[in-house]
Amino acid sequence: MRKFIYWSCPQSRPVKKILILTANPKDTDNLRLNEEVREIQTGLERARKRDQFEIISRWAVRSDDLRRALLDYEPQIVHFSGHGAGAQGLVLEDSAGKMQLVSAPSLARLFKLFQNKVECVLLNACYSEVQAEAICQHINYVIGMNQAIGDRAAIKFAIGFYDGLGAGRSLEDAFELGCIAIDLESIPESATPVLKKRSSSFLQASEQVLTKPQSRIFISYKRNAEPDETVALQVFQALSQQHEVFIDRAMLVGTPWAQRIEAELRRADFLIVFLSERAVHSEMVEAEIATAYRLAKEQGGHPAILPVRLNYQEPFQYPLSAYLNSINWALWQGDEDTPDLIEELKLAIAGGTLSITTEQSKTDLLQISPQPSLPRPSPSAQPVLLEMPEGTMDSESQFYIERPQDAIAIATIQRQGVTLTIKGPRQMGKSSLLIRVIDAALKVGKRVAFLDFQLFDHEAITNAEIFYQQFCTDLTEQLGMPNRVAEFWREGGGNNQRCNRYMQSYLLKELGGCLVLAMDEVDRIFDADFRSDFFSMLRSWHNNRALPTMRIWKKFDLALVTATEPYHLIANLNQSPFNVGEVLLLEDFTPEQVADLNQRHGSPLTRLQASQLMALYHFTKSLIQIKHQE
Repeated sequence: MRKFIYWSCPQSRPVKKILILTANPKDTDNLRLNEEVREIQTGLERARKRDQFEIISRWAVRSDDLRRALLDYEPQIVHFSGHGAGAQGLVLEDSAGKMQLVSAPSLARLFKLFQNKVECVLLNACYSEVQAEAICQHINYVIGMNQAIGDRAAIKFAIGFYDGLGAGRSLEDAFELGCIAIDLESIPESATPVLKKRSSSFLQASEQVLTKPQSRIFISYKRNAEPDETVALQVFQALSQQHEVFIDRAMLVGTPWAQRIEAELRRADFLIVFLSERAVHSEMVEAEIATAYRLAKEQGGHPAILPVRLNYQEPFQYPLSAYLNSINWALWQGDEDTPDLIEELKLAIAGGTLSITTEQSKTDLLQISPQPSLPRPSPSAQPVLLEMPEGTMDSESQFYIERPQDAIAIATIQRQGVTLTIKGPRQMGKSSLLIRVIDAALKVGKRVAFLDFQLFDHEAITNAEIFYQQFCTDLTEQLGMPNRVAEFWREGGGNNQRCNRYMQSYLLKELGGCLVLAMDEVDRIFDADFRSDFFSMLRSWHNNRALPTMRIWKKFDLALVTATEPYHLIANLNQSPFNVGEVLLLEDFTPEQVADLNQRHGSPLTRLQASQLMALYHFTKSLIQIKHQE
């Protein structure tokens, strides 16, 4: 896995500090970080504007090191080199030198405190676009990687990027020069770096705020409630200086309320709605949001809804969830936030966006409070689109919870000539992870043959001759090749010899490219007399990759899923395929992962209930283990 790059708009300063941070934990693949840092230093030393840059480097970075370095050096450019794990985060080191993941929201929160200092954050790692999106809320320009990037491409990008900066070129030019540096080396990864520009919304909105024509604004809030009324009036007074603002403070008795509200909303450009714990249960507030939502569909997006959470961090209940979950939010937590909220609303009115924009930032904001003994009944049913609670999950399922093992499995299968074993008890997600591994293999151009041993009938499991022929036949059908099983079986020899010849002399030879053999439920043949022979053959296929005369096997990958300990499957562990290559053990969800899953299902459980469910699960698990020991 490789690195990320983030950057922000340069300012005119005599010397820009470049803080280079590296992390290559000892339980991750070795990277050429020394070479990358050396190339950056060498390039800037020879640059025409070398006097405008100062380089500071820190190695084996932990989370504390990152925070302290930003405080100590106040850099304008932050460059990280190391591993990335996509949505799971940035890979730093812990106190033992092993991998520690830092989430994108945590990074965004950190860089928010340095947004007036940091001009550039440069993260050179795989799948870093997730972090780029998060940090770009606060840093003007961010460069990330939209997929895996190799060492060579990452180093070339950094060289081209800093060559551009050292020559005094703009950020956009420097980014383009980095991509060109990859392209000139004929490395097919020049489209991997992506530039995120905060200026496209936030900065341009700031410039437009003084020239934007007057807008019509409708303010919705819970009357006679605090802090709702106070904040609403403060926003009303501030926005009224430039815009036409309607706020219902005391509509006269006899006024046809519904008609007046619809008329005001129909002519409004924006609906600013303040949502406190009391306001979300107000029928008037809900009616105004529903009307604005309907009118926006009829009128091409007007009025646009700008929701402001007033110290309210619970999930919206239906129907508010249907209106508000998919759009951006703002958050007010106290009187000290009011000036910033007013500026944020001005920017949104001028064409920018509210600050809480991504699904992850919304998830991080929400806090599920324990319900009272008699919870408030919901006025409407809370519809949630669910999936069946068992079986293999689709690789694109919104309910799939990624674990650290996912990133390792995906990174492993992207290499060539690997063996991957996924172990764990039943109903732990092994088959679902295997499907994601297969999807990752297909995306990098590998051919995949998937065999589910549950489909082998009893006769095949108990008869070696039938089993091996069906094994080869299923492989052939999966690859869409002509079936030559009968031809190879006439050549004589044992079942392992015939199967080995069929794989090496026919399938691998004729296929040409890389083949992934993915096998699920391999412990299905636990009771077969020939299980040791079969698994010994798989181990020999793994070993063949190291033989100079067997180079064709370097194009062969093996992915196995088992719920049974390997020593139950094969007596001689030196002949086992389950203890070589990358072995991943799937374990129970952590409380954080359970909370994430609960959130994805619409938060049907409070935090207390989720904790009680986890405790019940572990108690039941302990009872089952005790029962088995008896």
